[in-house]
Amino acid sequence: MIFFLLTTPVLGKGKCKYYSEADVVNGNLINKKEHYTCEEKNQNFFVTFFTDPKWQQSATMLFIAILENI
Repeated sequence: MIFFLLTTPVLGKGKCKYYSEADVVNGNLINKKEHYTCEEKNQNFFVTFFTDPKWQQSATMLFIAILENI
């Protein structure tokens, strides 16, 4: 179950916006700039606990404790 939750892609995870701007001189595009920004939604704590580096030691210790008790 944990493997499934960590590997399943989450649809609609964030909103992305794309826009571009350029200068037109004599019908030619120059100085073209493209901007792509995404706003991520907050993930649930379970996914964050196993993927965020600040929780890596806690996740490792939890995993070891579970293995010891099996």
